[in-house]
Amino acid sequence: MLPIALVNAQYAGYESTNYLAIEDPVEDGVWTTDTEWYDAGIPTNLPTNLQWRQKWTYPGNIFEHFLIEVIDDTTEDAGDYVQICIDPQADGGITPQSDDIRIDWVGHDASGLTIYQGDGSGWVEFTDYTWDTDIFIADSISASPLESTPHWIIEIRMDRSKAEFDTAGSSYEPLIRIASYDESGAGVQAWPPTSQDSPSGWGQEYGVYETNPDPIPEPMTIMTIVLLSSVAVVAGSNFLWKRRKTE
Repeated sequence: MLPIALVNAQYAGYESTNYLAIEDPVEDGVWTTDTEWYDAGIPTNLPTNLQWRQKWTYPGNIFEHFLIEVIDDTTEDAGDYVQICIDPQADGGITPQSDDIRIDWVGHDASGLTIYQGDGSGWVEFTDYTWDTDIFIADSISASPLESTPHWIIEIRMDRSKAEFDTAGSSYEPLIRIASYDESGAGVQAWPPTSQDSPSGWGQEYGVYETNPDPIPEPMTIMTIVLLSSVAVVAGSNFLWKRRKTE
């Protein structure tokens, strides 16, 4: 039996289920196939213009994969950034602790990657990692199934066997925060809308050892889903009320 994670803080209403991948993603900054991210869960309370997904792959090392799309950012400004904050032990805190990790991707190439680790009062740069082994990031300005207008798409791969990225101590239920900054004017968007410096205000990830049981194709609108659900209910009711034929 897996141990139960005792989480002492999270920002209420912001949750993400991290499913085992059906389709292994390719970190190239675009949707390599139209279904590449359909098997990922959709986090709750996403900002309209900051869409993100996550899933993991196995066997071998456990790899964490992120898709981040900044829908309203259509430029390649040097000051653009995306940021991932992770509290692997889910122990919260009003300041970054030694187990907390912050990943900044500034601009649009590997020279803008900086990783930080908490020291109990703030962030200090962490350099004990290997590019393309422990972490790899690719981005582009492209269209996607989430938005037909070309926009900023970022794909990230992290090796969870790296001690600082390992979330096993929280039973794979870390606290997490995703943010972006558009230098051209949209400013900062964050999930949840809290500070990078206070882990107790981050959202909750739930890692599960199963694939998404009912992945919904993104192009399906919510009205389409409601309509299909209504049809299913009507059909089911008709079946239940239909008199069974006597042999």
